This record gives sequence, structure tokens and C-alpha cells, in this order.
Amino acid sequence: MKTRNIIYLLVIFACGLLIGATLMDLAEHNWLHKIPRSEVDIRQHRRIAREMAKRLDLNPAQQAAVDRILRHTVHAYLLIEKQVSPQFAAVRERGRQQIRAILTPAQRMKFDQMVAQIDQREPSIERSPAIPQTIPMQPARNVSH
Repeated sequence: MKTRNIIYLLVIFACGLLIGATLMDLAEHNWLHKIPRSEVDIRQHRRIAREMAKRLDLNPAQQAAVDRILRHTVHAYLLIEKQVSPQFAAVRERGRQQIRAILTPAQRMKFDQMVAQIDQREPSIERSPAIPQTIPMQPARNVSH
């Protein structure tokens, strides 16, 4: 009887551990680190700038310069993204057409519904190849040192 109780306790403990780890993983990925897609780049650039200031012990002038450089870099990424985005859209559409070509009419209807749901849930402007869509930023201004 005593051995049986110990086994039950160990099983309950192991289940609690697994459930706790799973819930923590879900919370971490879905709530704790979730940033609205439309703000990822701006927050990311600021987080990177803060981390660099802390780890490199940057003085205020260096912090301002790093912030300016990162904002300019994000702006440059967005310009490149704007140029190549149509090419990615064309490749995506070509792939969809190739998939449609091998499907039966019934499968094609289901596939088109799937694609429509994906496009509605995540418009192509938010599905960029380089970085997620951002809030428009002002071009970086030169700061004299």
C-alpha cells in the first residue's frame, strides 16, 4: 500500500511538471513575448538600442547615435522590402497556381478557401519576406556630435 501511494505521488508530480511546463511555454510564446505585428520593428530597434547601451555602457551621445543608426537601418530595410515584395508575391502566386494544377476540382475549392482564410488573417503586406510591417517611421536625422 505504501509503495502504491508513493507511485501515485510520483505520477501526480510528473503530470504537474508536464502541465506546468506546457502552460509556461504557451504563456511565454502567446502572451509574455507577444508584440503587435504592426509595432515589431520599432520595439525591436528600441530593445536592441537599450540592450546595447546597457551591455556596452554607452554614453548618451553614443546611445543617440546607435538609436539613429538603428532607425535608419529599419527604414532602409523597409525600402528594400517595398522593392522586393512584388517579387515574393509573384513567387507565392506561382506556387499556388502550381498546387491548384495538381488538385481535383473539389480539392481546389478547399485549397482556395484555405488560401482566402490565410490571406484574410495575414494580408500579404504583413507577410513580408524581410521584416514584419511597421508603423511608418520618419527618416533618421543627422545628429551632430
